[in-house]
Amino acid sequence: MMFKYALPFIAVAASASAVANDYQLISSLEWDHMRHSGSSSNVRALEGTYFLDRKTVLGPLDQFEYINKTSNIQAGYARAFSTNLYALGGEYFTDSGVVVSAGHLRSSDFHANTLGLGYLFSDDFIIRAEAIRPRSGSTSYEFSASYNLQLEGNDYIGFTASTDDDFDYQGISSKYFAALGDDRFITVGAAYERIKGADNQWEAEVGYYFSRMTSVAVSYDRSKSYGFKAKHFFNQNWALAAGYGSNRDVSGLKVWHFGVTGQF
Repeated sequence: MMFKYALPFIAVAASASAVANDYQLISSLEWDHMRHSGSSSNVRALEGTYFLDRKTVLGPLDQFEYINKTSNIQAGYARAFSTNLYALGGEYFTDSGVVVSAGHLRSSDFHANTLGLGYLFSDDFIIRAEAIRPRSGSTSYEFSASYNLQLEGNDYIGFTASTDDDFDYQGISSKYFAALGDDRFITVGAAYERIKGADNQWEAEVGYYFSRMTSVAVSYDRSKSYGFKAKHFFNQNWALAAGYGSNRDVSGLKVWHFGVTGQF
């Protein structure tokens, strides 16, 4: 990585380091251990995103703007149920507002390519169209729009609506972020999906930040699955996360989650 800073900017950044952080590379290593009816399995995942420009946090070290406006490259690997999954992608934001994205997803018996085009009307509104081409089968298309309602300070309410070209799927999600004072924050997220021929789905999550570096979250969905998670940054770059999940109707299902995050 190469960063270029003017000398006056270095002085300003040093004086503001106590209240603001920015990052250019965000990576995570996660491990889930699942047990059900005496059997067990593990899911391991490694992923990272490199931004062409640095991104500033909104307070908590893992909270950024609702609508990303920074060009980036993404890569990921996961292993689940004896299957390896690889992903590579990225998106580029032009000065005119046009957004181009591309991606590739591959496993031992499946691969697909994606190509997307979007337009950033303003810092608070973006629309996207994406074509998904699997190795076998026809190309499908998805469309989405995201809007950010900026509130006082860094607080916001974000909305995203999406659908496919046949209208067999519609989804809407929202996220609320707010500062509570004394370096405490709250996040509330919700999503609803309608899929033709299947039951409608919804999920919700609430997160609370005791400080910019320590948080807890609880989640619940229509299938009666629930989860608890805690995350703590030991310094400006490294965090550990741990969580537990289960289902009210499948009491024998237990999922333990562990994760390490690095931000630079």
